[in-house]
Amino acid sequence: MEKEELIRVENVSKYFNVPKGKFLMFPLWEKREVLKGISFKIKEGEFVGLLGPNGSGKTTTIKIMAGILVPEKGKVDVLGYVPWKKEEEYLKKIGVLFGNRSNLMFDVPVIDSLLLFKEIYELDKEFFDKRVEELARMLEIKDILQTPVRKLSFGQRMRAEILACFLHKPKVVFLDEPTIGLDVIASKKVREFLKKINRNEKTTIILTTHNMRDVERLCKRTLLIKDGKIIFDGSTNKLIKKLIKYKYAKVEFNSIRNKSYEKKILESYEVEKCNNSLVGRIPYKEQVKFTELIFKAYDVKAFSLEDQSLEELIEEVFE
Repeated sequence: MEKEELIRVENVSKYFNVPKGKFLMFPLWEKREVLKGISFKIKEGEFVGLLGPNGSGKTTTIKIMAGILVPEKGKVDVLGYVPWKKEEEYLKKIGVLFGNRSNLMFDVPVIDSLLLFKEIYELDKEFFDKRVEELARMLEIKDILQTPVRKLSFGQRMRAEILACFLHKPKVVFLDEPTIGLDVIASKKVREFLKKINRNEKTTIILTTHNMRDVERLCKRTLLIKDGKIIFDGSTNKLIKKLIKYKYAKVEFNSIRNKSYEKKILESYEVEKCNNSLVGRIPYKEQVKFTELIFKAYDVKAFSLEDQSLEELIEEVFE
């Protein structure tokens, strides 16, 4: 069964006035085109990564889809609504979280903010109680619901923010840097939660992040934005395979079998030998040949070829 298209962005452009300088005491401004006619569609249940360097337009794109900004040109349809009209029914069907902004009240317990959202989203008590219990368990924050937000660690606060974002069971969620500033453990818990919600509730999630591990482990599809234009839209795995140039080799050996083959390896590839180990990078197309040479040259104890990280690949694209 064909999945329904929930989001359609067609030829969207957005301008901002940015400072250019001053004339006498008066500031001078110029128009800067942040988005340059971008288009894409997202289907129900997709988990899409929106990547780009700072200033590329990814957060602007999220804000337009969430109804926070209005584009100069183009059309946007999310769940059958025009986002910036901010219709009540639309706002009840989406969730929005910006990692550097809080939706929770700072000086009161987390549960008090959630009770406020209960009234805003008109949730009945039975659904609310069950939902809070379920999400708090998944995010491992049941013990902090009665704690004022100001007393929480950053990781605890972000997980509480995520609970609030998903409280009303939204159909579409926009997440802008949800793991920014989180340690490894907190990031892992957030990723596990998002993966379960996307799988179990078929929630459509659009994620912007600089954490490439988030994209690799969560997003089956990736959109790359550079200078206000989409330069790639497709499978995250295909993106990695398309961009990958090298494999990173690690070899441990017990002894040398053939010195001539070893010489060929050291002269032909970017590898370094230290005692009974070899490390370096191998051209992707040479991995089979390199592997054959390794086993001819050494009595191998351990051998691995690892892909370049997505983070490294994306950096190369944007450079």
